[in-house]
Amino acid sequence: MPKKKCGFGFSCAAMMLTPGLDPGDCPNYRACGSATDLTPEEQVELIRVREVQRQQQEAEREQAQQEWERIQEEIRVNRQEAAVMMLMMRGCPQTSESLGVLDPLAEIETQLTTLRLHLQSFEGYYVAPEGCEAHRYNVKRPWGVYEYNKLAAQEPIFEPSEKVQRVKVLHLSRDDDPRNLEGRLGIERRNRLTQIRTQLQIAEAALAQAIALASTPLNAEQVLASQ
Repeated sequence: MPKKKCGFGFSCAAMMLTPGLDPGDCPNYRACGSATDLTPEEQVELIRVREVQRQQQEAEREQAQQEWERIQEEIRVNRQEAAVMMLMMRGCPQTSESLGVLDPLAEIETQLTTLRLHLQSFEGYYVAPEGCEAHRYNVKRPWGVYEYNKLAAQEPIFEPSEKVQRVKVLHLSRDDDPRNLEGRLGIERRNRLTQIRTQLQIAEAALAQAIALASTPLNAEQVLASQ
């Protein structure tokens, strides 16, 4: 005689909290046996046993050992809901936390806070604009050749010292002049900030993809078609 099985694939012993319960002896056997005849929308009534914490007085709740009681309840489910119940009971279900998704999310939040703190170190110091670079140039005089430095841009972006209109060149004097030193540090600060911007844009794109993966509804037919 073939062994009786649950039509929904439930563990009858777990469903009824009765170790060793045979599917044929389960009170749901007749209902579960009609599973294959149900349309996706049709529901069937099942019996389930759960353990709940017994309601106790405040003084009794302070006891070290919690008391539990079993309750029997009737539930109505369709085939899809029953499939979810079966997999949640037997399929070793995972969560975003158990799969390690939340840990990197928390780490990203921590790193963003750290990055904001480090970005404050750029405040109050000169940061050169994009499109300009520092150059060393020679000036010939009757008594010799002298090296100087300048910030040069393709467009007039610098404030003039005498003229009314903006200029393309900002003179920085000799190598050891603080204007040259701070100007070149400003170039390096700009380069670092633009590199940080690039990395953040990469991270932004990755997070946008993660959001899309999390928010796009799953369709069973599409999943089957792709496999």
